[in-house]
Amino acid sequence: MADVKNHRPQFIDYRKISEALDYYESRGYEYMEVPWVIDHKSTEITLPAGREATALQYGDLVGSAEQSFIELMRRGETILKACAVTPCFRIEDSYDDLHYPYFLKCELIDTDATDENLHQMIDDASAFFSQYTEVDIEETEPDAYDIVDRKMRIELGSYGIRNCEGKRFIYGTGVALPRLTSVLERNRDNIQVNT
Repeated sequence: MADVKNHRPQFIDYRKISEALDYYESRGYEYMEVPWVIDHKSTEITLPAGREATALQYGDLVGSAEQSFIELMRRGETILKACAVTPCFRIEDSYDDLHYPYFLKCELIDTDATDENLHQMIDDASAFFSQYTEVDIEETEPDAYDIVDRKMRIELGSYGIRNCEGKRFIYGTGVALPRLTSVLERNRDNIQVNT
């Protein structure tokens, strides 16, 4: 595990978070306040194999608002098509200007999990990112896609269909910061990287 104490926090451009919320609300996503600390069962649904959650004595810190939405669904709350902003806490092997122990992210969800709605979410997010940089859509596995910066080939967001206790939903990234601004800086400085 990397040394979090020596990791220098990065600048978060809160205007981009505000722009994302305005944009996604205009596309029909309802803004929701969601929990930042959740039950470990909610974390496990999205936690990659071999990875650890950021655990507290009374629950896990969220890795993204997708886990927050899962927590609310597991509590029986109704979610349709929504967006939320949370800090995201991640335990990584190493940290750099694209991988942080904590960052800020606008997450999207649609519980009407059709292929058409998945592609609509991808189109919505692609149009948002295209305001800042040219992007491509890459299929990473069946019903799972990434939006990547065309020049640097760095992932800006992931999208797909997942199950939560028998309920299907579409998840996706609205915007993650400072990842987007790091990509824009790399494009400006013409720095190539392998991700």
